[in-house]
Formats: sequence, structure tokens, C-alpha cells
Amino acid sequence: MSYEDNVFYQPDLEVEPEENVIVDFDVVTTANNMERVFREIPAESSVGTWQRVWSMSDDILQKLSAKTIHSQLITDTHAKIKVAYPIELFEPNNIPQMMSLFAGNVFGMNSLQYLRVNDFEVPTDFANSFPGPAFGIQGIYDTLGIEKGPILGTIVKPKLGAPPEVHAKVTMDSWSGGLQWVKDDEPQTNQDFCPFEDRISRVLEYADQIKSEQGRQVIYACNITGTIETMVKRAEYVKDHGGKCLMIDVVTVGFSGVQYIREQNFGLPIHAHRAMHGAITRHHQHGIHMKVLAKAYRMIGVDAIHTGTIYGKMGYGKIDEDKKEVFSSNQALTDKLGNLKPVMPIASGGVGVTNIGKIIQALAPNVIITAGGGVHGHPNGSQDGAKSLVQAKEAGLQGIVDEEPLYQWSIDNNKEELQIALKKLLNKD
Repeated sequence: MSYEDNVFYQPDLEVEPEENVIVDFDVVTTANNMERVFREIPAESSVGTWQRVWSMSDDILQKLSAKTIHSQLITDTHAKIKVAYPIELFEPNNIPQMMSLFAGNVFGMNSLQYLRVNDFEVPTDFANSFPGPAFGIQGIYDTLGIEKGPILGTIVKPKLGAPPEVHAKVTMDSWSGGLQWVKDDEPQTNQDFCPFEDRISRVLEYADQIKSEQGRQVIYACNITGTIETMVKRAEYVKDHGGKCLMIDVVTVGFSGVQYIREQNFGLPIHAHRAMHGAITRHHQHGIHMKVLAKAYRMIGVDAIHTGTIYGKMGYGKIDEDKKEVFSSNQALTDKLGNLKPVMPIASGGVGVTNIGKIIQALAPNVIITAGGGVHGHPNGSQDGAKSLVQAKEAGLQGIVDEEPLYQWSIDNNKEELQIALKKLLNKD
């Protein structure tokens, strides 16, 4: 047995989906022999070794070897392949082991210039071995006491530096202006200028005030990111003070850390921020597609996760590419996956009154849309900024998405806050 063994490359083999994990790869090779690479990838990522070893029985080789079952040659050095991994290779309820298997050492092989994991499909029983979201899309609607989205929110700005009383006031102004969801930003945890407990207690007092004065429920996604022990303590603090949501920087915390928090059953949705994902997902031919991460985080139990805006400041800056990326990631969150609940996509990054209509048109109804500077940069402050975003949402739901028609709509319908915001952004006299 070696990387040349034909067991690893069987392009006409039909496999049973409920007995295999099927992985889509994009391959760019430095080798002269592409077919060897088609064998090398499944071999290295399952039972293979570069030469025969005494302990490799024919039974192991035949039953447990991964196999390339489909290949599409794009050029002499570029191909797309599907690899089938027997389900016996995987430990149930263990995402780290799963990712180590098909997205592990194989990335370091010198015959590969680029390798990207584009997607994976798992058997139903394997999917059901994971906890999945406790709340999911419907649970978030129920928490807010609403029937459908899109949900509007904001990120407290500045990202870092505001003391607890300012952070809390920004939050209160945003809710008072009509937003439903406010979140910490990804590096905001427990710095000296804004201690965690002081910040959380002030903000959640305002959440109670909104419920009392306006009769509506609002959500504050509190960033508990830290060590496992720290996250548990922070989650308990949030719950004890009436919080409605935990936020975790899921990429930097790691799969096991996120799943551990999910399995403590705090009774709060988990808002997953994907900070650092771009280091893994950004290259079109190398790394791991965002929809792969989205599916994995769904399996371990997040309830909402950032996937992109299409029209904001993140992504590739090309509408067609961004649309394809976001749509495929959102589909991974909502397609049937065993008995796991669907996850709420979050659109954020460069969102404001001039593009929210397009985002709504593309992603509504099941989406949380959050704007930072697009709210707090309003000439009259965060409360009017929140009102302007709500007004732009109203226009977007009516199909008014372009800037000039939106400006005229704001005049015709006496939407003063939106009109002021657009005057600034469009340089109107």
C-alpha cells in the first residue's frame, strides 16, 4: 500500500450517504501527477501512510480508507473533488476530531499549493449526536416576543474605550430609538476602562426599563469570551442579572469551548461572533469555506452567527462573490441537518441607512442586521440614528432601496431622522 494504491481513488464508486461523511475539496497542486494527489488526499486524511506498514491489514485498508469518488479537472493543476470518509472514522459529538480528520495534516502536504474545504455532508445519526442550537431562529423570535424578522440591532461604538456609563447610555439610546438587539464588539470583555460586571449590570437595568416603559423585550448580547472558567462565571452573572443572550468569539475560543458553554444549558441563546474567520475562509482556493464553519458551529449549538452583509464593508468587495458566499453560508444554517434547529444569520459590518434596504431585500426575513457607525454616526446621536435605521427598514420592506428614492421617501413620509442621516451621507444641502 502507498499513496498510489487504487483503493483511494475510485471515481465511479457509489457510496451510501448515511454511512459516509462526504467532503468537497478544491485542489491546486504542485505535483505533475494529479491522479496521485486524488489518492494522496484521502489516504493522508484517513488510514494512509506513504509506504506499506506491517500493521495495515487488508480489512482496515478496504473498510476504513477514505476514497476520492468524484473529480473534476479544471486545469492540469486545479481540480474539484469529493472524498467519502467511512463514518466509522469519526467519533460522534466531537467536532475537533472531525475537523482534524479531513481538515488537518492534509493542509501541510508539499504536493499541494492550495487546498480548500468547500463543504461537507454528514449522516443523520451523526448530526443528531451533537447538541445543536437550544433556541435557533424561532427561539430568538420567541425571546423577543415577535413573529418574524428582520431583527434590527447595533454594536456599541467606539469598539473599545467607552466607560460603563457611556456604553450603557449608547445601548439605552439605541433601544429607545426602536432597535431590538444590541451587542458588544468582539474585543470588549473586561478591560479596566469598562469592567464586565459594571457594564452588564448597567445595560441590563436599561433593558428592564425598556420593557417597563415600552412594553417590549430587547436583547443585549454580552461578550463572555475568555477561558472556560471565566466564560462560565460570566454566563452565570449574565443569567443572574436577567440577561437574554451570551456572545462568544467562537473562532478564537475554539469548538470545544463553545460546545462546553452550550452544554451548561444556561437557558440563553448564544450569539456567535466569527472574529478571525477571515484568516481561514478568505482565500477562494485555500482554507475552509465559511459555510463549513457555519455548519460546524450549528452542530455544536450556537443560535445566531455572523455570515456577512453582501453590501457592507466586509467580504470580497464584489457583489456577486459576496452574495454567493453569504447565501451558501446561510443555507448551511437553515437546510435540514438531522434534527438540529436552524440558526439565525447575522449581517453586520458597514451597515447603514443607504444599504440596509438592499440587505433586507437579499436576506429577509430570517436575519439579524446590526449597524455600528450607521447608527451612532447620526448627527443627532444614537437615538435618532436608531430611529433612522428603523425608518430605512420600513422603506426597504416596501422595496425602496436606492439612495435617491429613499431620500425622497423620507421627505414624503416625514421621516425626519432618516432625512437628516441621508443629508449627511449624500452631501445634500
